[in-house]
Amino acid sequence: MKKFCFHLVLWLLFLPGLAYASSYAPLADFSAVRQNAQCQLTTLQESFLKNWTPSADFFLVPAYPQAKLASAIPSGTAKIEGKNYQTFPSAILLSSDSPQAIIAFYKKTLGRGWHQTEDHGLIYIYRMPRPIHSGEALTKQLMSRPGYTPHIAIDTDLKPCDQHLVPGAKTRITVVAAPR
Repeated sequence: MKKFCFHLVLWLLFLPGLAYASSYAPLADFSAVRQNAQCQLTTLQESFLKNWTPSADFFLVPAYPQAKLASAIPSGTAKIEGKNYQTFPSAILLSSDSPQAIIAFYKKTLGRGWHQTEDHGLIYIYRMPRPIHSGEALTKQLMSRPGYTPHIAIDTDLKPCDQHLVPGAKTRITVVAAPR
């Protein structure tokens, strides 16, 4: 019986880690934000991850190396303040690397069919047959048909709570996939 209890305790200790072992990226450490009242949105992101964590091969885009997964949303419907919203698969990663290093990684990794543009302080890497003529036109395309253009949005407008999740984070990487 002691041996069984010992194995059960070991299993319970390692089970949470195993659940995320094949996750899209390592999870951010939410312990520093749970007690911070100013980080309520960040703790909401943690609850999203508890409901759904994308598998390692879920997106057509690899996770950026050493980035931490801060949030993920599956395809479906979300009810926010009494209104229903269509959601699409997305993941938010935080990295201590510069946007230039991240862009270089994705350009090398993704290959043909992926293009780059900027709009409103965001750098987009997106998949389309041809480049769109401006960042503004891409933003309109992304807003008119959310989730239907696979893309990566890269920005440096991090909040203090992001720094609590991933100390030293400089860049947010949002990966968006087409609905499944």
